[in-house]
Amino acid sequence: MSTVPLSLDQIYDLAFNTLKANGCDDENAKILSTLITNAERDGSMSHGLFRLPAYVSGLKSGKINGKGRPEIKKISSSVIKVDGKNCLAPMVLNKSIPDLIAAAKENGVAVLAITNSHHMAAMWPETEMIAEQGLVAFACTSYKPAVAPAGAKKTFIWYEPNFICLA
Repeated sequence: MSTVPLSLDQIYDLAFNTLKANGCDDENAKILSTLITNAERDGSMSHGLFRLPAYVSGLKSGKINGKGRPEIKKISSSVIKVDGKNCLAPMVLNKSIPDLIAAAKENGVAVLAITNSHHMAAMWPETEMIAEQGLVAFACTSYKPAVAPAGAKKTFIWYEPNFICLA
């Protein structure tokens, strides 16, 4: 097997053009391509170009909405609920984290609850964005049941909950 070295600009262009050709609009492709490029830059190959085939597969199957925008609702002063509209999590987070940060700064604590979103990306960019605002964050995603409690024969506890932001 041989490898081809790519610059960060080439990685971005490859990701952007691939995503656009497979169903993403410009904004979704830009957000995902930036995430892929930054993962490669940071040495997290498992969350960089490695993820591109999974994005393409989800877009082609219709499971992922590459043109969607999340619906954001503030259901209390500290709780924001987001319907991801089958977008990928980076789009959902890009649109909703500013509201989460504002709520945390106003109230001392805030929670972002996301539904109908697909997570296949790195989780540190959102915590970094929040930390840069002087806040503490825990980023998690729900997936399929992965933990069987003591004595159980089947998994039924989810490995990770959802997203919390603390001031």
